[in-house]
Amino acid sequence: MSTKLTNLLRIPDDLAAAPESKLLKMGELCFAECRQLTPKKPLNVFVTEHTLIFVTKGAKIFHFRDKKIVINSGQALFLERGSYVLCQSIEENNVFESVSVFFPHAALNEFWNSLDNEFKQSTPMEKEACKDINMVVHALSPALERFHESIANCFFYEGKFLEQLMKVKIQELLLLLLETPDADEITRFLGGLYAHSLPDPIYTVSQNLFRSLSINDYAQLSNRSLSKFKRDFRESAGQPPGKWINSKRLQHAHMLTKSTRLSISEICDQSGFNNLSNFIRSYKTLYGKTPASER
Repeated sequence: MSTKLTNLLRIPDDLAAAPESKLLKMGELCFAECRQLTPKKPLNVFVTEHTLIFVTKGAKIFHFRDKKIVINSGQALFLERGSYVLCQSIEENNVFESVSVFFPHAALNEFWNSLDNEFKQSTPMEKEACKDINMVVHALSPALERFHESIANCFFYEGKFLEQLMKVKIQELLLLLLETPDADEITRFLGGLYAHSLPDPIYTVSQNLFRSLSINDYAQLSNRSLSKFKRDFRESAGQPPGKWINSKRLQHAHMLTKSTRLSISEICDQSGFNNLSNFIRSYKTLYGKTPASER
């Protein structure tokens, strides 16, 4: 993935301001319709909820850290919360449409716990089978084709039971997924989310240190509430996460300043800062000089 971007779209929340998107939100439940009528520049996307994207028209390229996949019309992509991907348009598929369902962590946990133990145990759940499953690609069965059409109908519902309807739709979708040829992968996916202990907070941050993420984003990546993440991080690192992250990013920026010909703006971006003025001010506070005067 060679394209360098500074903008980050957090989905689903940032879709509310996207001109070609519709967002249906009730409490923690959220559905979205996205439409692209003209070619778009590649876009960094951070997924804040477990997500199933139904591609209903066109195609997109999704770049992950170690792989690239193309999702075409008639396919769906299941992404784990905390996934960080680059979405790229395909020139010959300028028109792109999708319907997305976002699963609150609690809703998936409730569904997983409601499954019969005999069913869960019928699929191998060893750590090696679970740890790297952060996305699953599906071909749409006839039932799933009809299902995503029913999701679209929710955008026109004007009754008083919308939240209950959306909750039922999520349960229905999960059950339909467990009857597809990809059922074993979905079961391992769900098992991988809940079968193991919480990841180490310092490791979680270190793996994503130079991405422009907030403390709340890091908490979601580690499957913790914001307060628990801050508490656990302080216990492990001996200081608040914000202070630790800022220090590590500045150390990286200092190394880049001394050893590369990157511009100050590029160093700011590659070190995880999203505001150039704040970066320069923080750098000078720590090192006594601005990045430019270091050279």
